[in-house]
Amino acid sequence: MRTRYRVSVDNDRCRRFGICADEAAQLFRLTPSGGLRYQSAVPAEALAAVQAAVRSCPTLAISLEERR
Repeated sequence: MRTRYRVSVDNDRCRRFGICADEAAQLFRLTPSGGLRYQSAVPAEALAAVQAAVRSCPTLAISLEERR
């Protein structure tokens, strides 16, 4: 059985510092207007980068959920 991961961002907590985009650019990006875009499905090859983004978020706005 393959484990899948999904990431989500609490937009009320997020202050768009961009640390997540630095840690996992393949999933997170800041828009020119100051918004945050992200891909919720986490590819296996991006898991370590996403985990680093979760740990690095100063507002604890990012969560990673394991789904089986």
